[in-house]
Amino acid sequence: MLEHVDQSIYPPTQTQPTAVGEGGAISPLRMEDQRESCLGEGQQPVRATLAGRMSPRSKRLLKQLLSLFLFGLLCIASYFVFSRFVFTPVIIQGRSMMPTLRDGEYYILNRLAYFFKSPARGDVVVIRDPGHNDFAVKRIIAKPGDWLNLRDGKVYLNGRRLVESYLPKGTFTATPDSGEKWIELGKDHYFVMGDNRPWSEDSRYYGRINRGNILGAIRK
Repeated sequence: MLEHVDQSIYPPTQTQPTAVGEGGAISPLRMEDQRESCLGEGQQPVRATLAGRMSPRSKRLLKQLLSLFLFGLLCIASYFVFSRFVFTPVIIQGRSMMPTLRDGEYYILNRLAYFFKSPARGDVVVIRDPGHNDFAVKRIIAKPGDWLNLRDGKVYLNGRRLVESYLPKGTFTATPDSGEKWIELGKDHYFVMGDNRPWSEDSRYYGRINRGNILGAIRK
């Protein structure tokens, strides 16, 4: 009688074949759904999130911290815009505006002062100083359409002697060459000088300034 030979039994020298995939490669790893199928009945994979682990109190604290952070950013941005385009603190350096403004004093530059109106004679303003390529504080002496005559240490505006009550008595307004000087101002041109005339480098030296170079008015 012939005995039935179990085909699943292999000689000791031959191992059981390894299952291969298409093209003879090793079978690919199981996918996610295959792994989940290994879980027991009624079991679900653990997918805990940060929000799920936080208590209601922690969530409120996180919202408060986020609100404070956003509020801080808003404050910084507001300060930058406010100081850049509205009011800017300035420190007086030098003595060209003495005795009206003294070296080391603090003032506020109002950048909106001329938003709805034009600079006027007698205003103390901050300008882009063409003489030193920086900023300076000067007083507006004449505006567009005016003409000036500087002679004998005095200032004449549109044919009349200019009364400057803000100057110390006996102030002498000299010209660079000590001679008579005539200045006519065109559109958007202004003539500025410092109150301390002997120590001020101003429009007597670098000429008229454009309206765009006036940044704003000085306020205490």
